[in-house]
Amino acid sequence: MSHGIHKDDVNRWFLVYDNDPGELGFVLFGYVGAIDVNELVTGQPNILAFLTEDELEIYLDNIAGADYYKNAVESQSEKFQGPSQKY
Repeated sequence: MSHGIHKDDVNRWFLVYDNDPGELGFVLFGYVGAIDVNELVTGQPNILAFLTEDELEIYLDNIAGADYYKNAVESQSEKFQGPSQKY
């Protein structure tokens, strides 16, 4: 079964995660893209969607520590799907 974010869903920022604890569980996170253009489909069972990049950043930083999100974006982490609208 696939899970995802549909083209018309306004929550365009996402986190796909597995059952590992903490930041080890982060599989992929970032931006789906423009509404009515892109969608995200994944075979992973766990996906969270966020309305803004700030909400995603706060969520990840609360789990993985301060500046985790910023550092992942700026280092072009393979777990980050951009673009970022902040960094």
